[in-house]
Amino acid sequence: MIRGAVAVDILTCTVDGIGSRTGPPRNSPLAVAGVLALVLTVVGVTALAGRATVRVAGTAAADPAAAAVAAAPVAPRSRPAGEPLLSGDLVLGEVVCVLPDLGATNARLRAFHSAALDCLGEAWRPALRASGATFTQARLEIDPGPGSACGKTPGEDQATAFYCGREETIYLPRRRVLDHLGLHVPAHLAVLAHEYGHHVQERGGILDAAGRRLRHLGQGTPAELRLTRRLELQANCFAGLFLASVAGRGSVTTAQAEEALADFRHGVDSETHGTVANQLRWARTGFTGTSVAACDTWRAPAHAVR
Repeated sequence: MIRGAVAVDILTCTVDGIGSRTGPPRNSPLAVAGVLALVLTVVGVTALAGRATVRVAGTAAADPAAAAVAAAPVAPRSRPAGEPLLSGDLVLGEVVCVLPDLGATNARLRAFHSAALDCLGEAWRPALRASGATFTQARLEIDPGPGSACGKTPGEDQATAFYCGREETIYLPRRRVLDHLGLHVPAHLAVLAHEYGHHVQERGGILDAAGRRLRHLGQGTPAELRLTRRLELQANCFAGLFLASVAGRGSVTTAQAEEALADFRHGVDSETHGTVANQLRWARTGFTGTSVAACDTWRAPAHAVR
């Protein structure tokens, strides 16, 4: 984990049941003692049967054990960190991503996501290293115990998948994932690519800096909502960059990559997540972008991150 006074340690994703087209996502923020800042995440995915829409929502909590800093909040449109990663012409190379068939058994689900995780690492490693960041690969856990370094494992109503920054681990509990995503490959790719986007933010120092800034902002204030949207829309954009890097190569067909990209339109307008148009717009910005700098949500005009 990138070192610093405060870190965003855990990001969780909750998926409404297959076939749920209406109603808000089930958001149940983790209760943490001390100074706490929450960041809500929405990623739209399409479920297996009949392309029924499901929504992914989640929370990110700043480390309650870290001390608050005294500096004043930075202006909303300045970057919290990650200048080298978001500057210049850093690109994701084309990756031939060979994936095994997705299956429901523990072994087959692990094999699919482990291979996809390798592809994500292959795509992001050169850009992160070129930016001066230390690359470490995210780990994968599909059969979690009752807790992690980030605390007690969230309940099913709180999380379908989550990323623990302290462990740099993406948690995809097998039963939950299969219940909500089925065996629909684009949905699995969309969720994993978005979660890995938060790992990229962790490695680039963005989550760490965002956590420090969130300590100055009251929960639900306009300033917190603006920062939240910039953080989450950037993860959408990072997912789009990856999908473009593997589209039409190896096991990921162009149609599958585009379907995973299109899943980001299945959200709801939200002050924390942005409008549906912007959720999809930033995923497409990454998909069509020529460099990582295309995902600089921190300097985007206000209308682009509403």
